[in-house]
Amino acid sequence: MKRALFALCSIVILNSLASPAVAENKWLNPQDAISQLWSGRSPVGQGKEWPVDQCNNWGALPEDVQTASTDTLSGLVIPTVGVNRAILTTGLQQMAKSLLAYDLATLEAGHFYPPDDIDGPFALNPAYWQNAARSPHGNALDHLPVLDISGFDNEIHMTEVLKTQNRAEVMNTLNQTGGMTNSQRWNYYAARFSKVGQENIPLTGYVEFTQMEDQWDDQYAFAAADGRIVYDYVNNRIYYTPAHYKQWKQDDFTPDDTPAYGCTPEGTCCDPFFKIANDQQATQ
Repeated sequence: MKRALFALCSIVILNSLASPAVAENKWLNPQDAISQLWSGRSPVGQGKEWPVDQCNNWGALPEDVQTASTDTLSGLVIPTVGVNRAILTTGLQQMAKSLLAYDLATLEAGHFYPPDDIDGPFALNPAYWQNAARSPHGNALDHLPVLDISGFDNEIHMTEVLKTQNRAEVMNTLNQTGGMTNSQRWNYYAARFSKVGQENIPLTGYVEFTQMEDQWDDQYAFAAADGRIVYDYVNNRIYYTPAHYKQWKQDDFTPDDTPAYGCTPEGTCCDPFFKIANDQQATQ
């Protein structure tokens, strides 16, 4: 009996060691993800001065909160979350850290893909970014800042080269081509994939990435469906939504059904995005 009990305990222990650890910062659903991200907004400890009912009221925010947040032409406010905050899932944190360490200004070929030496659950190789990269983000409702992309207007020399290539081929071609910045490379990428179905998406300086999470860790089961990074390839800034652009209610963080995503400073809902920044930037 004792021998059998010892054997059973040994099996349980071995299985527990072989199984992936339960994620410390698991997001149960998009509502829970938004709630946790809001709880980690900057400046830390400004709960009373930065209440959720001011997520759409820039003018009512204290100066230090404005400094650590982002205004938009829609009137909605984008809170900032530091990339090292424990509330971020590991996949999102690794992805964000890689993009934040990215050099947009390099002219040298072979450096188009973001850095691969960031700790996390994934090998940040070209295949990873090819799988994660999506279409440009049109920013039709000004949920994000409007960017100046006038400097890209006359860039046409790569358009013909890329027009028949698939996503992996386009990204590899851009990686192998020198003499232009990574910002320019991303603009060519955006132009190549600016038609989605029958819709032509205007170029805005933003491209989308799908949030990648380790399926065995299961920190956010809704990541691939709802988690999106929108990357500002003009200024190297990262915006993130765990709920696929859905605006959310101030009272309980559930999706808001205001028609046409038409939240205003007088409404009941918040911007769908959070900004993810280096810790120093998160407080500036």
